[in-house]
Amino acid sequence: MVDTFFADVSYFQVPVDDSYPHAILSFRSNDGDFRDANFAANYEWACRAVDSGRLACFIVYFYWRPNWLETVETHRDMVARMGGPHPRMISMIDLESGGNPGGDHSGGINASYWNLVDWLGDRRRVIAYANRGDFFDMWADRPEGVRMIGAGYGRNPNLPGQLAHQYTDGQGFGGGLPEGCPPFGDCDMNIAYEMSPQDFAAACGVGIEEEFMSALNEMEQRELLDKTREIWTQLHGPQGFGWPQLGQNEKGQNRTPVDALAAVEDALQSPRK
Repeated sequence: MVDTFFADVSYFQVPVDDSYPHAILSFRSNDGDFRDANFAANYEWACRAVDSGRLACFIVYFYWRPNWLETVETHRDMVARMGGPHPRMISMIDLESGGNPGGDHSGGINASYWNLVDWLGDRRRVIAYANRGDFFDMWADRPEGVRMIGAGYGRNPNLPGQLAHQYTDGQGFGGGLPEGCPPFGDCDMNIAYEMSPQDFAAACGVGIEEEFMSALNEMEQRELLDKTREIWTQLHGPQGFGWPQLGQNEKGQNRTPVDALAAVEDALQSPRK
């Protein structure tokens, strides 16, 4: 099985460019109401990269703060100003105790999570990041099934719902795994064990199949479903039992259009035998 590597960057690194070697990229939009200076360049590149097939998907994350609504609105506004959210974009809540008050912040974190779910329309497109201690201390009461990137330098935290492991901050914790990549140099690096980039994208609800359906509004999706059912009925008959007006086969079953065409072909061929 293949493992997938990807970088996690912010304005502490240079903006991304075409030297980036991986098929997923994670980058920051904001820390509270502070807007990352590299966000626009990174977002623009990421959109081009997924559209061209260079990336399977990308993650835009924000550093969570207790003023959660302002933090989430800043994230959403920054994405909207770039014409997003792109159909292959995933939002990530970065949970870290550094600079935040101690204690359980489940109320504000859950409110942030559901705000993003309402915005993106799919729970799978909202993930979170935390180390093991912050995960249990800051977010003791979590929505069931939330997907995580678990931070553990030198040790896999194996968080519930973990999709990927941030194994290094670029300072030597990789144990032989990459400590960074172009164009950033040393940086935070993640690995999704035994997952291809396409597997990761699909797990987050932004695979190719999901992108096709997300391009349709609710009415268009219902119309597509109705037409698909109509085609099935025309091919198989009501409840799948064929059409009585097409006659019956040797077993007394109603024929489908395909069966009827085959019977016509047999009849046309019979005089030639």
